[in-house]
Amino acid sequence: MAAAEKLVFPTIVEGLFVRGLSGKVSFALKEQLRKEGLDLDRPLQPAYSLETWARCVALTAKSLQPEPVAWRMLGERMIDGYRDTMVGRALLGVLRLIGPKRMLLRTQHSFRTGNNYTEVRITERGEREADLWLNEPGLLRYFKQGVMLATVRAASGPATQVDVVQYDDDSVTYRVSWGVPGS
Repeated sequence: MAAAEKLVFPTIVEGLFVRGLSGKVSFALKEQLRKEGLDLDRPLQPAYSLETWARCVALTAKSLQPEPVAWRMLGERMIDGYRDTMVGRALLGVLRLIGPKRMLLRTQHSFRTGNNYTEVRITERGEREADLWLNEPGLLRYFKQGVMLATVRAASGPATQVDVVQYDDDSVTYRVSWGVPGS
């Protein structure tokens, strides 16, 4: 049986490109994105291949600032924009209530609202620290770092840190730490 194609759903694309980067996508970048399969002047497709998503994020990151900073920043911006979607508003609205530890335990479910491929493993390291393994390929690891940083901050406040501690071509492990909620 062939493996299912890895797909990214439109709420994630909307969160980054339509809302998170609203007014910040140059004409030249829009044209490059269109050539890669993302036409921001048309309604979003029901899904985009992981390859298309990765190429579009890469083009956008290169147009902004040096890697991996740009990738992480785009991940944070995506969450800022995702917060304005119906699904994002609902998901992020409860994070402060459940807190970062419970939020991390729901990470695979949360990511699956935006794609069909994310796998997650959590290893608790202490009361306010955990390792998070994702099957995220290539430079997208830094994009997901920004996603995790903004998401955990939504659950616990600004005293949040997400560091890449190990990676290979197909996966990444982050060390996620947080302070007292509201700190």
